[in-house]
Amino acid sequence: MLTTEENRLLTQTDAGTPMGELFRRFWLPVMLAEEVPGADGTPARVRILGEDLVAFKDTDGKVGLHDAYCPHRGAPMFFGRNEECG
Repeated sequence: MLTTEENRLLTQTDAGTPMGELFRRFWLPVMLAEEVPGADGTPARVRILGEDLVAFKDTDGKVGLHDAYCPHRGAPMFFGRNEECG
């Protein structure tokens, strides 16, 4: 049986934790491309490893995934417009 500390070590995956840093070294499937709304449509909110992300399809139908908030102003990217190939 695991101790409380060992359990936390193995199950916490937020940024800065040992398991979080390990998982961030590999590709992780988040959702199927079919689950992302259509080209230039409303993006989909995704939360994985304690991070908020936004999945979208550009005008050509290519799937993109990026941080949920603008790095400059901190505005939610979910409400941004997706047009002319992203």
